[in-house]
Amino acid sequence: MPEQTTADNAADRRRVVIRMEHVSFAYDATVVLQDVDLKILEREFIAIIGPNGGGKTTLLRLILGLLAPDTGTISVFGQPPARAASRLGYVPQHMQFDRDFPVSVLDVVLMSLAARAGLGPFRRRHRRAAEEALATVEMLDHRDRHFAGLSGGQRQRVLIARALAANPEMLLFDEPTANVDTTAGEKLYEILARLNRKMTILVVSHDIGFVHQYITSVVCVNRRVRIHPTSALNGRSITELYGEDMSLIRHDHRCSEEGHFCSSS
Repeated sequence: MPEQTTADNAADRRRVVIRMEHVSFAYDATVVLQDVDLKILEREFIAIIGPNGGGKTTLLRLILGLLAPDTGTISVFGQPPARAASRLGYVPQHMQFDRDFPVSVLDVVLMSLAARAGLGPFRRRHRRAAEEALATVEMLDHRDRHFAGLSGGQRQRVLIARALAANPEMLLFDEPTANVDTTAGEKLYEILARLNRKMTILVVSHDIGFVHQYITSVVCVNRRVRIHPTSALNGRSITELYGEDMSLIRHDHRCSEEGHFCSSS
């Protein structure tokens, strides 16, 4: 299979951007992650899925350097996570804000550049970076609108722009489509797919139905961690992960000859 061999060789040439070896973590006496080995290559589009309480958010916080492992080692871009933090962009599920406070879309994006601006006002280069990030997510025309007046999908795109303005090399998301409708969710994935051409994307979700055509690999987390190519995710692996029979809707054009949806359980 020459095409597959060529693809494998191309993957082999990509650098490892996240490496975890024998990582375990516990909150007090409760083990959340146990003996995790994980390797993620540059420009992968990764879905991290698993049941609530299975360790997905803990895994994300370890990669971000917000937590330290009890055992094992983690490197991000070949460095300890805390030292690589400036190269990562994080998009939370929710942004806490006062709906009555008149903060504009542009102001929200500029927040990510506050440390670079120092105590003085934002300079022209900061505003230019913020506007370029808004243009990337197709929200530049909304830059003067109040953030609170946006739809859920529009707010999520602004939060992506806020992360992009700092020029990260990797983006990490926590439940990006949890509060948006299907159309807005598809738009988000289209934007992420474009960004994935030049950076690694990690998306955390508890929803197994979210495995999308753009996802290249799936990291299954339930205390232990397993990684699968998207095409290898099936009913058996989901049952092993969640401990019960569930239906899986795969947005994967390789899933059927018709290139649409199929399910397995």
